[in-house]
Amino acid sequence: MDYFISRFNLFTLGSEGVTTSNLQSQIKKHFNYVPGSESLIVCLPGWGGKLHELRHVENSAVRQKTSFLAYEFPRGIFSDQKDLTRELFEIANQIVRSEIKELKTKYNFNKCILVCISLASSYGSLVYKDNMNVDEILLIAPGEDLAHDMWHGCRTQHFRKSYEKQGITEAQLIADWNELASKNNFPFLRTRVSIFLGKNDEVIPYRFSRQLGNIYQQRNLDVVVKVFPLGHYLLISLFLLLPKYFLKLN
Repeated sequence: MDYFISRFNLFTLGSEGVTTSNLQSQIKKHFNYVPGSESLIVCLPGWGGKLHELRHVENSAVRQKTSFLAYEFPRGIFSDQKDLTRELFEIANQIVRSEIKELKTKYNFNKCILVCISLASSYGSLVYKDNMNVDEILLIAPGEDLAHDMWHGCRTQHFRKSYEKQGITEAQLIADWNELASKNNFPFLRTRVSIFLGKNDEVIPYRFSRQLGNIYQQRNLDVVVKVFPLGHYLLISLFLLLPKYFLKLN
């Protein structure tokens, strides 16, 4: 199923005009403050994800008296330009990390739940790395190593071919994107981590993504891993349509 759906995705290689100078102006976001709320849920979308796709997540949060913040990043944040991709991910990290801190201070939230979908598990791991302002993490169809997963995933083979034409090997890319690998970025020790995987995932192959939970558990982190008999897109769709089964906000 993942292979079939991936064929209908818009394949791009370049950054579509996104630069380190204009990324911030191209990021869209939506914040819904629920008066009296003590918790904040922050959603980072998958590659090309749109704000409107998170409406059920927002509704679920609001019903449980939890404030909601979501982002929409331009597709060009991820491209066949390895140095630019790394720089853009770091800028995204700085933006989200700073805003979480500011909102917790301004509204006196005592809990922040960070949701990272698919590709967002990479730049999201930069956000939650050693971050005392993130109290809980939900990873939906995550990868464990951006370079490794891109090289073997069915949706990103055009990137692999482009990198190969540039003379860049998988090993080189893994080294260059070392800091973008979720498996190398660990949350603050008391942070709870919930990882949701699709056993039939071919976009971020399950044989790779399942390693993330093992690595986190070896670091004595509070980790729960749940595996669904689904592919990448169906697992994400399940979360977007029925978020209450994934979220525990109280």
